[in-house]
Amino acid sequence: MTRLALRERLAERPPRTVATVTVGEDGSIEIDGEPTSVDFLGSFRVLDRSSDRWVSKDENPELWLELIGEHVRTPFRWLEPA
Repeated sequence: MTRLALRERLAERPPRTVATVTVGEDGSIEIDGEPTSVDFLGSFRVLDRSSDRWVSKDENPELWLELIGEHVRTPFRWLEPA
């Protein structure tokens, strides 16, 4: 089972986990955590450059999981293995 943690750092505070992405045995993606972070990840679409289309976690969970990290990464937010 694959699990990723969405981590955030605000100002000088230590980083904290605000949401967790879990891939189920059937390949489905489940997101748990703070409501705004769950909403943010759950509705996030990633750009599949090879086919020039935007993909949601429901349309193609495997591709979404592969690309989501690079789409949400900022100096203050990132995904890492949980």
